[in-house]
Amino acid sequence: MLRIGFAGIAFARDQRGGWLGGDERPRAEAVIVAGWKLGRDQVLGQGLRMLEWLLAGETRNGHLSVVPAGGWGPGEVRPAFDQQPIEVAALADACMRAAEVTGDSHWLAGAEMSVAWFLGDNDAGVPLLDEQTGGGCDSLGPASRSRNQGAESTLAMISVLQQGARVQAAAL
Repeated sequence: MLRIGFAGIAFARDQRGGWLGGDERPRAEAVIVAGWKLGRDQVLGQGLRMLEWLLAGETRNGHLSVVPAGGWGPGEVRPAFDQQPIEVAALADACMRAAEVTGDSHWLAGAEMSVAWFLGDNDAGVPLLDEQTGGGCDSLGPASRSRNQGAESTLAMISVLQQGARVQAAAL
């Protein structure tokens, strides 16, 4: 119960203009699942509102523009870099969970934007999927991607592409 309350407090603080870091996506998903599993509609609604707020704040010109590694503070210029694949994967997971729990397909758009982010519909217009190696690049900069392809980023990319496949399969 303390975790649910803590997540709500953090959400309220951030909505008033506080710092936005990278742990909000899994927190939103955790609140959604907690509300669902505990049968607490108010908590579920809070998690869904958190996710809606994150999607609104991290969508720019029709594509994802996620919080960079260092976070965003009030008044900071956006887009900001270095954007991380793990943040996009966590957003896709939260959107898929919200669609599963609510039966509302509008959440699938967040998962689709996550796939598109990896394929180049992002602030730099650069794919993070390296077609030569099959790896996922570690970060997105203002005009390029990192040359590094660590396991975490590659697994994040694979996870997002699997979520995208689930969205496509459900649409058939």
